[in-house]
Amino acid sequence: MIIKVALAGALLTSGIGLVAPLAVAASGGDTCISTPTEAALPGCRAPVGAVDGSLPGAEEAVARALRLVGGHGYYQLCARLAANIWGRPRAGYYSAAEQWRQMVVSGNAHRDRKPPVGALVFWDTGGVFGHVAVYVGDGRIVSNDIGDEFPGEGGVYLVDFGLIESKWHAAYLGWAPPIYST
Repeated sequence: MIIKVALAGALLTSGIGLVAPLAVAASGGDTCISTPTEAALPGCRAPVGAVDGSLPGAEEAVARALRLVGGHGYYQLCARLAANIWGRPRAGYYSAAEQWRQMVVSGNAHRDRKPPVGALVFWDTGGVFGHVAVYVGDGRIVSNDIGDEFPGEGGVYLVDFGLIESKWHAAYLGWAPPIYST
């Protein structure tokens, strides 16, 4: 597999020296890597498939998400849960809100309510961290904390897409493909 790397330089996002996450997109047999603020290299395909709008790897991610339902240990760790669903140990972003901002800056944010299966869906919760979950189809998401009976439980739940808004009074921001640092 050929790996094409295009780095426009490190983007420092804080005084502790966090580097901007890298976007990864599959292209046939190639993997293309670029920073979230630059376009993919010629010949690279965006993470959302051009033919049917599906996300490569979504089937595996949804299966992983459904296996996590009923588990615990994700209290206020929505970004980590979403990353784990996509087979990543961590999100690589400070928060869901920061991940959403990066998706907006990089042109990967979609503000409609029609996410493809496997997409990351984001909400503004009124706090600094925001919320992210994974859309699994049929109007449902896999999310943490939303069904907890007590704070700190960190449960993982399969719930209706709109429950984040109705129960937490969060404002839906949109969806993005699963772009994580490598």
